[in-house]
Amino acid sequence: MRLWSPPEGVVTSSRSPLHWQPPPILVVSSLALLTVLLPEYAPAMNDTVVPIQRAKNTSPYVGSAMAVLATLQQADVLPPEGSREADRVIQSVIQIQSAFAKGTDRSLQDFARRALAEQHGEEAAAVWERFRTSGWTADILQTLSDTELKASAEERQGLAMGLEQFNLSVHDFNRFMQLIRDGRSALAARGLNFAEVYAHHRNAMPGAGAR
Repeated sequence: MRLWSPPEGVVTSSRSPLHWQPPPILVVSSLALLTVLLPEYAPAMNDTVVPIQRAKNTSPYVGSAMAVLATLQQADVLPPEGSREADRVIQSVIQIQSAFAKGTDRSLQDFARRALAEQHGEEAAAVWERFRTSGWTADILQTLSDTELKASAEERQGLAMGLEQFNLSVHDFNRFMQLIRDGRSALAARGLNFAEVYAHHRNAMPGAGAR
């Protein structure tokens, strides 16, 4: 999903995320889809082009989903812009967040809690609460992607009912988790840390002050 290229003559840095900003089209397209999937956030979209500053008071779930997309775009692992696959990825980022953070399906909740307990021990409850309050975090993204990779086909299929409640499939979940792993690898190959890149983008997105 190549949505942005530097102006002619500008040399970008592959070492530091601080020299990269999410292109406006990514911000606008993400917010537009968010208003379709999460209509309670529609007031943020009063104009065709919405500066990030206009959306500072939106739910932190909006900013966290946009930060995930910006991080994966910087890693250059998203599908081509405008494709059906790209639209499905955006929807997955938004809806999988809602399924885990706001959904009540026991299989999803148990999957996430077991994953966090395994990787974070006594800190698992705090990591989970931070996610439910603020949306995607690097901890949650990396933990879920690591756990999904190790899960059996039966364990993955056990998530189907909870995902279906949010118009998702197990394939959507698997694909999103693979994108997170691909993004981590691609950024690491450039000497960048996934968590640091995500934090940089998250701080620039709507709702950052609500965390």
